[in-house]
Amino acid sequence: MGKEFFFTNNMTLKLEYVINQYDTLEDFEKDFPPEFLNDDKHIGNYLNELLQKYKKKASAVSEDAMLATSYVGNIIKGRKCNPSRNALISICLAIGTELEEVQYLLKYGGQAPLYVRRKRDVVIWFGFMKKKTLDEVDEDLKKRNYRPLVKE
Repeated sequence: MGKEFFFTNNMTLKLEYVINQYDTLEDFEKDFPPEFLNDDKHIGNYLNELLQKYKKKASAVSEDAMLATSYVGNIIKGRKCNPSRNALISICLAIGTELEEVQYLLKYGGQAPLYVRRKRDVVIWFGFMKKKTLDEVDEDLKKRNYRPLVKE
């Protein structure tokens, strides 16, 4: 992944602080043009970077994530702009991403990142930490009576 990606994500924390200094959205928009903020296609760009980093094909990841063969490709092409939280987590498990990468993907997709105070999320968190497969994470979820990532 390029330096730009990590730089812009590092800047997110600063931007969260800065936005709180503005009284109106109009004032914020004057100082931060639309080009500065990500659009809905950013998730596809980041997902494509992950595929390249891990040397994976979109169709293979879709299948490994138990999704339609074209699902990941449609996100990358901007045809699918609102994937579900479970789908994004499943995609990251299928790719084999690091925990930090799934957190970014969830945020870019407009979904809540994994949260260590939610029991179900802790099971998923450990799945990423221990490099478990999607099937293994779903088994851990079911064993604890939580909803699996993949619909049955």
